[in-house]
Amino acid sequence: MAYDQNQDGWDRWNSNASNSSYYNQPTHSPYKGRGFEYASFICGLISITAACTGIFSIPIGALGVLFAVLTYRAGKKMKPECRAGIWLSCIGMASGIAMIIFTFATLPARLNDEAFRSQMNVMYQQMFGMDFETFMEEYYGVTFEE
Repeated sequence: MAYDQNQDGWDRWNSNASNSSYYNQPTHSPYKGRGFEYASFICGLISITAACTGIFSIPIGALGVLFAVLTYRAGKKMKPECRAGIWLSCIGMASGIAMIIFTFATLPARLNDEAFRSQMNVMYQQMFGMDFETFMEEYYGVTFEE
């Protein structure tokens, strides 16, 4: 007989005890150990939110996919939070990549636009104390044709 000497009763945690059965085992919370599932979902949401920045959505989305893959068990269905996390992370990463491609594709045309360069001059004057053309020429050696 498995008797716990610290208490006045049977040791319900000892599965080798002669009085234990499958139904006598302690139960666990159904939400315990689901941290990676929720982390995947949250990373997916943050990835979509950060898609306008371009560069930040890619590593956050990759983390979301990684967390979802870490919860996968062979022969078992993936939880809805994981599936949603994968979808949101993939959408966020694709949006971030599209934003980066769009930015680099339209940048040469924008730099030749006088209105865009005057806005950049005002912004760089406030931030760095010099206009955009001077900044680009001094730090990068790039000059613009007028």
